[in-house]
Amino acid sequence: MHCRFPGLSSVLAIGLSLGLGFLSPALAFYIPSMGPQAFRPGDRVPLNVNRVYSEHVPLPFAYYDLPFVCRPSDLKRPWLNIGEVLRGDRIASSDYELTMGTNSSCQVLCTHPMTPEANVEAERFVKQGYLIEWIVDKLPGATVYLTHRPGEEVRRKSYQPGFPIGSYNKDTGETLLNNHVSMNVLYETRGESRRIVGFEVFAKSIKNSSGNCPKLDDSSMQPFVVGSLDKVTYSYSVQWIEDNSVHWNHRWDRYLSVTKPQ
Repeated sequence: MHCRFPGLSSVLAIGLSLGLGFLSPALAFYIPSMGPQAFRPGDRVPLNVNRVYSEHVPLPFAYYDLPFVCRPSDLKRPWLNIGEVLRGDRIASSDYELTMGTNSSCQVLCTHPMTPEANVEAERFVKQGYLIEWIVDKLPGATVYLTHRPGEEVRRKSYQPGFPIGSYNKDTGETLLNNHVSMNVLYETRGESRRIVGFEVFAKSIKNSSGNCPKLDDSSMQPFVVGSLDKVTYSYSVQWIEDNSVHWNHRWDRYLSVTKPQ
């Protein structure tokens, strides 16, 4: 069953969304809808944006509601399956370019004006702890945690869905906006095809309004402070990592077993 979110009965949507809200973000996201999708080297892999949400504020927003992010040149909204509809997803296309097997050290997404309204909203969303949710092949972009279990020498990798819009420095009173993301897309190889088994996002704040990629290996780069510049350049890096230790039908295990380190 497929439908658009606006067409769903509001009573049904609200009731079931509230029910899903009591689950962890990973469990709420995990509503199976299809079998594995196979990609070949050189295939385009869509990156869709979804929601921004906070554990401290019970009101999520669509990603493109944020007045300080890059909107795509040709915005498209895919059909949602019933699980995505009931969860309140606001999935839309993006201009991020991911090509299976092709690493990218840095690409510019856009340079966006930081108007007074954008600065106010950026500061509010960061201070309220909002997280961004992107999607690749039905997997949410995740923050990576490495944890120890009693008696184990090797640290386990686990995923927390979403990544922060920015951070707030209480000592300086500065709000930092994350404007560069490094993405690791993990895949397993099956014959000549590849299946995506992980989507990791590492966000970073870099002072950049030049319209060009920053020098990512420059340790002296300063962070982007909200209110310091009248525009911001967004950029991204992509790395494809073969990981045959994770099979497609177990790719959710790292999400469902997430435990934040103390």
